Amino acid sequence: MTAERRRAKQSGQEIVEFGLMAVFYVPLLLGAFVTGMNLIRSIQINQACRDLDDMYIHGAYFSTYPMQQLAQRLAQGLNLQIGSSFSGNDNSNTDNGGDALVTITQIMWIGSVTSQSCAAYGAGNCTNHDSFVYTQQIQFGNGTLADSSTVTIGSPTGVSMTDAGNIEDYVIDSHAKLASAPQAAMQSLWQINTNGQSPLRDGQVVYIAEFYARSPGLSIGNLLGNGVYARYFF
Repeated sequence: MTAERRRAKQSGQEIVEFGLMAVFYVPLLLGAFVTGMNLIRSIQINQACRDLDDMYIHGAYFSTYPMQQLAQRLAQGLNLQIGSSFSGNDNSNTDNGGDALVTITQIMWIGSVTSQSCAAYGAGNCTNHDSFVYTQQIQFGNGTLADSSTVTIGSPTGVSMTDAGNIEDYVIDSHAKLASAPQAAMQSLWQINTNGQSPLRDGQVVYIAEFYARSPGLSIGNLLGNGVYARYFF
């Protein structure tokens, strides 16, 4: 009789315990779900970004609509939008919605004032000596996603650029020179003599692909799917 009375008083205790534990375990479970799904997207975007950069170094013209369509197919499920078809070249097809942005950039190392790049202009006119300069940049997707964390290499402004994204007068136009932050980052990455690595020589180029896709569908309350980013060099 005593045991029966004790059990009667404890009825519903398990529900209370479950409710208290759920306060901790439900956010943990949701966080694991968001992180796991972003990991899957990260694998996809890394593979797509590497493929784009591989095609870029082998001569792909991403300023054309067919190549942007190919990028869109590689990014299936990431909601990369490129708008309606266009003919010719467009180096800034960024007036689109969607959740992704692709930035294709080529940079070049300009040597000292006595280098071959500077020789054609004269030492006194070689504005961008001993610096990285933009020689080409192409962007497509949702341009509103562009910032210093999604386009880490920066973007040239105030330069003469063709529809294909080629930058003219990059040796002497100061606007073609990478800004201080990406300039320092690229020089610390490429212009070093450690671990058997040799600095780039005058006129050598680096091909860069950057791919960012946000994850709005993975946001649950305060648990935000902030998106995934990938960058590859060749």
